[in-house]
Amino acid sequence: MPWLKKYLKAFELGFETALEYRFNFMISLISAAYPIIIQSFLWSAIYAASAGSSVYGYTFRQMIAYTFMAGLVARLVRTGFEYEIMDDVKNGKFSKFLVQPMGYFPYRLASFLGQKVPGQGMILGLLGLVLVGLNVFWGMQIEPLRVLAFLVTLVLATVLNFLLFYCFSAISFWIIEVGFLFEGIRIVTVLLSGGIFPLEVFGDRFARAAGLLPFKYTVNYPINVLNGKLTGSEALQGMLLQMIWIGVILLAANLLWRVGGRRYVAVGG
Repeated sequence: MPWLKKYLKAFELGFETALEYRFNFMISLISAAYPIIIQSFLWSAIYAASAGSSVYGYTFRQMIAYTFMAGLVARLVRTGFEYEIMDDVKNGKFSKFLVQPMGYFPYRLASFLGQKVPGQGMILGLLGLVLVGLNVFWGMQIEPLRVLAFLVTLVLATVLNFLLFYCFSAISFWIIEVGFLFEGIRIVTVLLSGGIFPLEVFGDRFARAAGLLPFKYTVNYPINVLNGKLTGSEALQGMLLQMIWIGVILLAANLLWRVGGRRYVAVGG
């Protein structure tokens, strides 16, 4: 299939880029450890001052486990291609995709997945070590079926987060310097996804409202599949909702890029 070869090449180039800048990845991974350490001290103080053994429906061990897993899962699904899209639109590089037989969306998806493979392998290894440590020191049982379900939800979460930021990237057609806005969007999405604290921390009403949005299914939901807070039927229902959101946001992305593409004017490149 000749049409597939060009996207496999995009995947390969993304993979090579990830390996080329592996030092940057290591630095970003080390920097991700600081919020986890700070939150661990924070929760230790909160639980020490609390009269009960449970806070927001989590025991101390469950909260610390969530903190470690959230930091790693949020890093797993994290994007970064939105800045490349901004540069393509701003500097006229997007023009070549209008005349060449290569779709921009599948190119970006293939390149994104290629860039994620090396990092995800390393982070999954770290997550495995965390789970082994939780099992050895705290007796936290991790069933193989839950691990398999988690891996499925993680793949869906990665695709879902890609589509979310692909939608947000369409803002580049309306605003030239949009990098600062991407950072604001990232902070909000991490908060709504449960990538900092469990959604229950913000109250039942907030948690229910967040459950109606797609962000929860990128971090909070995969973690709850892994830590056993969801029953088998709830886990399957969540997977179905992930796939529904992927379909909905794919349609939204197509619409946004179609409308935004009409505003595109090549001024560089």
